[in-house]
Amino acid sequence: MLSRIAAIALGVFTWGSVAACAHHLDRAAEAALTWNYAVYGDEAKLAYGQPNSDLVGVMLSCQRGAGSVLVSSDVKAARAMLVLASDQQRLSLSGPAERDPYAGGYYLQASAPAASPALRQFAETGRLSLERGQDETEMNAQGAAKGDIRRFFAHCEA
Repeated sequence: MLSRIAAIALGVFTWGSVAACAHHLDRAAEAALTWNYAVYGDEAKLAYGQPNSDLVGVMLSCQRGAGSVLVSSDVKAARAMLVLASDQQRLSLSGPAERDPYAGGYYLQASAPAASPALRQFAETGRLSLERGQDETEMNAQGAAKGDIRRFFAHCEA
């Protein structure tokens, strides 16, 4: 079962603007979860979470044309690994996690090439899972969110 986490950065997550926040998501709220996309000048953000809240399971962000994506999510240990998987493609991200000043716990931010096979597959299919230790969360896009995911990666690679 997924546990609750606190914000990894200041901001508010609304339908129209995705802030740099991540919270571990409660299974009871999973029915309302979706991918949300927003652009602030040259920065784009794509977050999986509950609209109009700061409940975000994972945040992807990038600068226009940077070719890399910053992945942020909560983790359970100071030294942690996240695995993003789309179909058979996997991307492992690790490093020192930072202490979450709001709720204790930790969060990990790691950079990855936007063109990595797992992220390319995610951009194409809208299917993604996030593994954090023993926890795995399916975060598959539905409807218009698939277009938002493609727009996010086009922004990162432009």
